[in-house]
Amino acid sequence: MTLIVHPPVVAGAAVDDDLVAVARAVHEEFDTRLEPTLVDECIHEVAARFADARVRSFVPLLVRRYATDALRDRVASAR
Repeated sequence: MTLIVHPPVVAGAAVDDDLVAVARAVHEEFDTRLEPTLVDECIHEVAARFADARVRSFVPLLVRRYATDALRDRVASAR
C-alpha cells in the first residue's frame, strides 16, 4: 500500500511535527476507503481550527479525533 502523507499546512505555515504523525495514522486508517486527497483536506480543515490555540499540548489528540470522526461519517454516508 502506498501511503501519501503531506504535512498539514495552516495559513501557509507547517503545523507541529506532532501532526505529521497524526496525519500518517489517519491516512493508514482511511486511505483504503477514501481518496488520500480527501483525507488530507479533512486533516487540514481540522488542524486549521486549532491554528491559534495557545495551549498546543492536546492539539494532535483533538485533530486526530475530529478528523477520524468526520472521515468515519464520510465512509458511512458513502455506503
